[in-house]
Amino acid sequence: MSGPGKPGGQPIIIIKKKKGHGHGHHGGAWKLAYADLVTAMMAFFMVMWVIGMDVETGKGISKYFNNPGAHLLTPTNSRHALQLDGKPPPMPDEVDENDLTVEHIELRWARILQASVDDELKRNPLFREHQQNVRATVTDKGFQIELVEDSRGVFFAPGSSSLTVHGRAMVRAMTSQLLTARRPVRITGHVDAAPVQALAPAKIDLAFARARAIHQAMLDAAYPPDLCRQVTSRGDLNAANDDSQRIDNNRVVVLMPFAAE
Repeated sequence: MSGPGKPGGQPIIIIKKKKGHGHGHHGGAWKLAYADLVTAMMAFFMVMWVIGMDVETGKGISKYFNNPGAHLLTPTNSRHALQLDGKPPPMPDEVDENDLTVEHIELRWARILQASVDDELKRNPLFREHQQNVRATVTDKGFQIELVEDSRGVFFAPGSSSLTVHGRAMVRAMTSQLLTARRPVRITGHVDAAPVQALAPAKIDLAFARARAIHQAMLDAAYPPDLCRQVTSRGDLNAANDDSQRIDNNRVVVLMPFAAE
């Protein structure tokens, strides 16, 4: 039995095609494009995050990625080595408010500050010929800077308590570094045990006058007065070496203690 057809008896042929479902071979291409977009956005936000940091922290992160294992060998190799939580430590003047309840300096900040001062001594032309006259160390008492005299009269003329122009400039540069920590300091004057000339001030008085001169220079450089807790003199009682008459016993020590005495 023939169905309907064209005039003349020819049947009409109808072809039905079924459309396939699914994504075919090209269905995953969008995933690659999306992954590239996410990677690019993450890189963009990383760059913006780093740009927003202060200069010193940015340098610290750069040093960490250049040599990630350095802080595992020696903690002081990198001042801003990343901690185990993946975050760089804040600078001492940017700590959370709760951390400011710690009145005196902590060991980790003492080490950071020591590295910062050492960098300043190498970078600043003021200290080019006087690096041996400024000694930054972390001791069992805290972080300290020793301002040490030599035969040139770097900070004070021999027998005087008046700061030299160059000495005052170096104290100002030193104070700018200490301001990043803003912790209490104690300033102590020391002198050598060499015989004094007639009419010369007593050893203990000269050492105290020099400590006060450094104290005043730090105040002039904007160090907070309430953080300068003590100015004292030890005269010639605490020699820094076996020969108490050596000229490098003439020094003023600025100490950021770990705890109050």
